[in-house]
Amino acid sequence: MSLVTLQFGQCGNQIGHSLYTILQEDILKKNSDKEVFYWEAVNKWFNINERGIWEPRSILIDTETKVLDNFKPSNLKFTSVVAKSIGGSANNWAFGYQENSKLVVSEVLNSVRKEIEKCDFLTSFLNLYSLSGGTGSGVGSYIIEKLRNEYPKKIIINCAVLPYVKGEVATQAYNSILNLAHLYPISDSTILFENEKMLHICKHNLGFTEVSFSDINSVISQQLGSIFQPNNKNQITTMINNLTAHPSFKYLQIKSEPNIKNGSYTFESSQQWSYLITALAKQSRYDIQQINNNTSFKHKLIANAVITRSVDPIPVGALNILRDSKDFVSWVPKNEQFRHFHTCREFLNYQKYICLLYNSNKIVLPLNTIVEDAWKAFTHGAYLHHYNKYNIDEDWFLNAFQAIETILNNYNSI
Repeated sequence: MSLVTLQFGQCGNQIGHSLYTILQEDILKKNSDKEVFYWEAVNKWFNINERGIWEPRSILIDTETKVLDNFKPSNLKFTSVVAKSIGGSANNWAFGYQENSKLVVSEVLNSVRKEIEKCDFLTSFLNLYSLSGGTGSGVGSYIIEKLRNEYPKKIIINCAVLPYVKGEVATQAYNSILNLAHLYPISDSTILFENEKMLHICKHNLGFTEVSFSDINSVISQQLGSIFQPNNKNQITTMINNLTAHPSFKYLQIKSEPNIKNGSYTFESSQQWSYLITALAKQSRYDIQQINNNTSFKHKLIANAVITRSVDPIPVGALNILRDSKDFVSWVPKNEQFRHFHTCREFLNYQKYICLLYNSNKIVLPLNTIVEDAWKAFTHGAYLHHYNKYNIDEDWFLNAFQAIETILNNYNSI
């Protein structure tokens, strides 16, 4: 069973390139070719051509070519590339959605069909993009809309990167609201990554004094890889669908441990399940600061899933700290609140790796900031003419605000 990835814009393509590099590294671990896992993972992510070259099941989409041109040569060959030298999408959702998307949609959908033909069975689409710019948010919205029309029964999972609170793109809040509102009803789930949180991990856990986009993309890619790699024949896409089964709650977030440089363990305790599970359950300094800025906030979970990867089993009862029923909403049955998936195999060079995928009201904290920024700009009429000239008028914005407010009210109500 296979998965096809669509990578949109600079951010999406950089994350996608990092993700497939990590996936190949994990698959090619010593003696892994003797495992059932090897063939299952290869089939899920790659097509190996007659010359033995690994071709990711991915379509690279951009409205400028500079990012794709700068990818370092590797033993991966991305064969489905739709890149136009048209100068980008001007950090404008409307320009990307209404104009540039029309220039690439036919070629993208044709590439999707070709990738599907190489699959034995396609389970889902995985879309990677940033919310701040015009290509990822705007072109991505249009293409994903067409995917839903063409493949109504396939699972659509979006992985979207939220902009920095004090980002450099003046229109980033508009682009985020328009994308999130447009894709919510047609997507099965969306995994949201906070740039600030990824930066915090790089600085305070990985110890980087200067953090690059590549460092942040690596953290995101590692978390995605740990979730989506095959897991003892359990369909991860089905698991994700179960986490977002209620149509009013489709946003997911990820936490993982260990967050240390790959393979470098300072203390033996950091290799123990008890240490990793406790670290995962505790609020990070970033989380604490975020919640302290919202004193009325009370965290509630709808559902979560824990994915563990190691040759060492999890001790009985060790995960109880993550499944306390008082942390969950009452209307989700207990057997649906928490699920654990273990693979008896190391992930990358980590002896033990644990990842928590969760659906909770914590997502309102970063989204509230984006909505407030967008509404403040909207009420002052800031930058609206850039959207109006592509037929995205005030009513379109008001509908987007209403849609997002409904989503946030649903999460706040739990």
